[in-house]
Amino acid sequence: MKNINTVIFDMDGVIVDGMPYHIKSWKEALSTIDMSVSDLDIYLMEGMTGRETMEIFVKKSNISISDETADKIIKLKRKIFNDIFTVTLIKGIKDFLLELKDRKYNLALVTGTRLEVVKKVLQVGLENIFEVIVTGEMVNKGKPNPEPYLKAVDELKATKGDCVVIENAPAGITSAKGAGLMCFAVQTSLSDEYLQDADRIFKDIDGVSKYLLNSS
Repeated sequence: MKNINTVIFDMDGVIVDGMPYHIKSWKEALSTIDMSVSDLDIYLMEGMTGRETMEIFVKKSNISISDETADKIIKLKRKIFNDIFTVTLIKGIKDFLLELKDRKYNLALVTGTRLEVVKKVLQVGLENIFEVIVTGEMVNKGKPNPEPYLKAVDELKATKGDCVVIENAPAGITSAKGAGLMCFAVQTSLSDEYLQDADRIFKDIDGVSKYLLNSS
């Protein structure tokens, strides 16, 4: 695409297939306080920090718990996740990233996930891809607040009109649009009915790649 020189990526469901591990670890951790959530509930919270996700789960469940218990559940969820998580890249993403890098695009990563997990993901040959990385612990408010994407744009010293965000979840799309950025969504986790606020919706990463690179 003409004038787009900066691509900002979400991580889970866009770069790495991490959601099955998030779902399993949230369900296991929440079961210790007899709270149950559906897979869809977790998919819809994708991109938010653990704390924000927990707050929403508590509100929805009408179970009253102390801050201390909430902290314990978040820590337990993280521990379970770290124990089971293995890096499986989303189909087509590595070639897409390397091609963007080759063509001198500015690239950033914006995720609600913690830096320790991001480092694990990047060890599969993506170490030098991103100029800027914004993780859950680097912002005061995570997605759907615009702060994570605004921080990335600021650190890249980019112009908003030159940027496009690649997302796959409602909270991330809301965050990107709130930051005044164009947003493409991929249907890796959710169907298009949940992604309507994006500027364009693609079936997969290859679709985004063809659209962005062939029209540039």
